Amino acid sequence: RFLEWLESSDNLEDYMGELVRSFNPQAAAGVMCRNTISVGWDGTLFDCDFNQMLDMPVEASAPQHVKDFDLEALEARAIAVDRHCFGCTAGAGSSCGGSTS
Repeated sequence: RFLEWLESSDNLEDYMGELVRSFNPQAAAGVMCRNTISVGWDGTLFDCDFNQMLDMPVEASAPQHVKDFDLEALEARAIAVDRHCFGCTAGAGSSCGGSTS
């Protein structure tokens, strides 16, 4: 819903610019997708809650469903990223608690 508001209010470009400028490599080291898996209601695996809401499952080479869970394969996967990931790496980071200052 926040993305929809940013788009409809013509604030998306400014907001994304602020997140990109606030990128903190130290915060990136602690993002949830590096040590947590989100599981959808149907067992689909996602790198994080945000990817789950955007219907971006783990990469195709990794197990796609909890019934196929394989820790080694999941640890070796590339994490699916997109522009929303800057929200977790801005300022102090820590996923939902990220800040831009």
